[in-house]
Amino acid sequence: MKAFNAFSLLFYVVFLLGTAQAQVPHDVSVKEILEKEEQQEQPLTPVDLASQDSSIPQDPYNRGTPKSTMYGFLQAARTNDFELASQYLDFRNIKASTLAIGKVELTKQLFVVLNRTLWVDIDNLSVDYYGHANDKLPSYRDLLGTITHKKHNIDLYLQRVPRSSDQVTVWKISNATVAKIPFLSEEFAYTPFGEWLAENTPEVSFLGVMLWQWLYFLLLLVFYFLIAKVITWLVSKTLKHIYPSISTSTQKFIENPVALVLAVILARSLFAKANVTLAVRAVAEGNTLLTLAWIWLIFSFIDLMKLKLSDRFVEQGKPLAVYLLRPAGTVLKSLIVVFALLIWFENLGFNATTLLAGLGIGGLAIALAAQKTVENIIGAITLYTSAPVRIGNFCRFGEQLGVVEEIGLRATRIRTLDRTVIYIANAQFVDLHIENYSERERIAYRPKLLLSNDCQQDNISALLADITELLNEHKDVAEKPVRAHFKAFTKHGLALDILSYIETTDFDQYLQVTNQLNLAILALVRKHHCSLVTSAAMVDIAAS
Repeated sequence: MKAFNAFSLLFYVVFLLGTAQAQVPHDVSVKEILEKEEQQEQPLTPVDLASQDSSIPQDPYNRGTPKSTMYGFLQAARTNDFELASQYLDFRNIKASTLAIGKVELTKQLFVVLNRTLWVDIDNLSVDYYGHANDKLPSYRDLLGTITHKKHNIDLYLQRVPRSSDQVTVWKISNATVAKIPFLSEEFAYTPFGEWLAENTPEVSFLGVMLWQWLYFLLLLVFYFLIAKVITWLVSKTLKHIYPSISTSTQKFIENPVALVLAVILARSLFAKANVTLAVRAVAEGNTLLTLAWIWLIFSFIDLMKLKLSDRFVEQGKPLAVYLLRPAGTVLKSLIVVFALLIWFENLGFNATTLLAGLGIGGLAIALAAQKTVENIIGAITLYTSAPVRIGNFCRFGEQLGVVEEIGLRATRIRTLDRTVIYIANAQFVDLHIENYSERERIAYRPKLLLSNDCQQDNISALLADITELLNEHKDVAEKPVRAHFKAFTKHGLALDILSYIETTDFDQYLQVTNQLNLAILALVRKHHCSLVTSAAMVDIAAS
């Protein structure tokens, strides 16, 4: 019990850590990333990027509106064409020390900063040449977004500026924003190892996360899994030393699923946040790996509890209850999977309420269709728990006799005396009148004797006395009760009442003992000059 309490405490600590990790808020969801990737696969048309205002200038880079400018910048940056992307930044009046970094490098740094701090929603940007009219900003300036830098909010702007070629104004990322790129990059740039991976891996992304980021976090996960394995191995050995009775299955539970959950928690808590973009954060806070790890841990915990409960049921003399553990575990696991999927979909940004509504309607239809099945399952639970019959029992159920061969979730299988098989739905079986012959601790011996009317009184008395003595002296007959009496007068003869119990539950042995007793009684009947009536007259005795 002490080992179980220590194990439960460990499980509770891991659960609290995992719950705390799962409750981290996020700025963008996987659903939004998928929508963004779908938008990239279907490029926006000029009609989507600009209004039909004739004042919007023609521009080779399509910088006539805030939306078209930002769309062009992001499309170029995502294809790593930073030379083209730099055409969407305003480098006028920038300090020489900042320009010394290089326009292309500044553009790349800005893209990294945006990826790590700001989810740019193209659809919220203006499609008018003069930008948003009611944003309390000058008509030549629009707000791109706000990021937090060292606990201070920094606004990023788009601004309408003159083209160098003909002084026609077009929209660019403002020079005030460009001037802030160097010190923003100091906080939001990737680590040197991240930069090295980014430069030496193919430019492939999935769910908005670059290949090098997938590799980076996979390596981190493997590293923390090895650490978690060492920690859980030490915990397992320590518990084994303190509580020698702890089972091997419990140790495996600690060293495997608990280790994975701990590794995911460590990886989520201790990784270098410098390599985390909004897309990475969205994927991480979708809790996909954490959800899978928790499902494995809970499934393993259910299996462990099934082992412990089965041992306990056997010790308590309830072996049939063990058959309930498997279906009960399956149902519980199914509920956990449904619950985990709903949480996972919610974390990904999908509306779980809609899914629940669909499940509710579908569940109602399934419940109506499976009404009989549910009744049979409840019947099986009743048979397992109350145990009126067990597998191998010989019983009478209704008008039938047979041996119980299987108690399933839907039906009970009976093997009759004719060796045929009967399947009875559990819901019906529990309502039948059941007489369980296998539960007898001994078997009654009640021979039907009917003497002829011409038997003498002294002979009958001597016969009853010898039958009583025979029963008392037989080693397989119980001491009490032993009865041998003259029961009644009938129109066919004189009825005797003989009752005793054979000390066995083996029917073959019972037949052997009754065979011996019947032959001995027959000899006593003849010894005392009594005679038995014909078999036709025995019907009245059976009726009485």
